[in-house]
Amino acid sequence: MTTPHDTSAQTAQRIDAMEMTKHRRTPAPDTPQTRAYIRLLEEVSNFQHALVQANPTAEASDELIAKLASVRETLEQAAVPEAERLYARGELSGGEMQVLMPPLTVEHVDDHEFRAHTVAGEFAMGMNQAMHGGVVSVLFDTAMGRLAMGTEMLSARTVYLTTQYRNITPIGERLDLTATVDTVEGRKKFISGQLWHGDTLCAEADSLFVAVKPGQQ
Repeated sequence: MTTPHDTSAQTAQRIDAMEMTKHRRTPAPDTPQTRAYIRLLEEVSNFQHALVQANPTAEASDELIAKLASVRETLEQAAVPEAERLYARGELSGGEMQVLMPPLTVEHVDDHEFRAHTVAGEFAMGMNQAMHGGVVSVLFDTAMGRLAMGTEMLSARTVYLTTQYRNITPIGERLDLTATVDTVEGRKKFISGQLWHGDTLCAEADSLFVAVKPGQQ
């Protein structure tokens, strides 16, 4: 059932996974609309960091709620199907066109290796200046998923991803993320990854990705 806060029913649209991958991994055109949307996402990200640091009064919260409701209603009027959205467009779903996690800056990617770095803000914190473990796993899934696509940008789905947490992952400092294809078996790619803070191994992961077949979602 659709509610005033749920536009998914109007915008849901299933598309072949290969076609959707081709669309999503194609950078959005460099237009005034795209540039404005990137600035909007940056402001949303800044808002998230400010939100988790604040203890507003009840009156201030009520005022913010009213403002946010007005903004939400404006955005709901502009809702479009997934295949028409700007969100998460580009070579990497974890770049500047999303606010799900700290954006990754890709340094290198081919069919065998992926390297990137990031700096996480307050919104990614679990507790005591350490990154939330779930955010760590999302970073791995994004990096490994991009590596699974390879240079041909194939569509692939995560079968499993196991994360081992070795040390605290700090926020506010540079983190380096690497991933390597260990084995390929037909449509299956077994990939491992590491997240580093300088010379300290913060976490590592093992995963399996499978390339989708034509017609699959």
